[in-house]
Amino acid sequence: MTDLSVVIVNWNTGDLLAQCLASLRHARPALSLELIVVDNASTDGSAHGFPQEGDGLRLITHTSNLGFARACNRGIRESRGRYILLLNPDTRVLPGSLEAMLVFMDAHPEAGAAGPALLNPDGSLQPSGGRFPSLRGLLAIHPIIARFFPAPEDPLRRRDFSRVAEVEEVSGACLLIRRSAWEAVGPLDEAFFLYFEEVDWCLRLTRQGWKVYYVPQARVIHHWRSRTDPDPQAQLYHLRSQRYYVRRHFGRGPFLLLTAVCLVVHTCLLAMGLIRWLLRPEPSHRQDLRRSMQLLRVCLGG
Repeated sequence: MTDLSVVIVNWNTGDLLAQCLASLRHARPALSLELIVVDNASTDGSAHGFPQEGDGLRLITHTSNLGFARACNRGIRESRGRYILLLNPDTRVLPGSLEAMLVFMDAHPEAGAAGPALLNPDGSLQPSGGRFPSLRGLLAIHPIIARFFPAPEDPLRRRDFSRVAEVEEVSGACLLIRRSAWEAVGPLDEAFFLYFEEVDWCLRLTRQGWKVYYVPQARVIHHWRSRTDPDPQAQLYHLRSQRYYVRRHFGRGPFLLLTAVCLVVHTCLLAMGLIRWLLRPEPSHRQDLRRSMQLLRVCLGG
């Protein structure tokens, strides 16, 4: 059996995918490795900018964007490794990191999953590994609400990130799972198109008695999109996944509370956007208004 299967889901990532694959080849450890790229109908040619055959690399192409969870599941089903690594194409794996994670997992049979230290391109730390999101934190869906009702601080975010730590969930940007744990807990929930799928996965793992660890001896550079400049489409996916996560794991009452908060916030934002557009009918204001209407429809179950 192959030691490690790396599953990368690609959608219009440009040169980042090629850099990611190059880093894997450069950091190729003394273990058997297979690379599986699942392309969700990219239109930028990124899925065809590298050799598709040989060197343990396989390319699976979809004719439409099926979402992150479905694409991951497709790659995992076709993998053979003792361990499975979900890896974002906007990452670069530093030398020795793959071995570090597998050595740790082999030494800790109770570990179902693990994540590395994530670094910004300048080498600074991206804090990763923490507790599951609380309902209060999920209700703080907009900075306006968060200002008056901030999410409770996660004490795990204040830990020494240079040390191994048992955590509840790790980032899906680089998540290693033991095959036997995957077989026990099942695939990613494909109702999540994007976002929260790895949180749900880690929650299901811990409920079955597996542990999740942060392993800083493994280091991965992650080109993380800034939350101060969110992608409009990503906002829609995030809100849909957030609502589904709350409905699944917190129940009907909290879900209705989240819906009410969501409706109030986005109705107010829509009203303010409409006033802004009426005063100054600029194209950017029209786009903001359209986005607010889309978010409001998501709140209503659209």
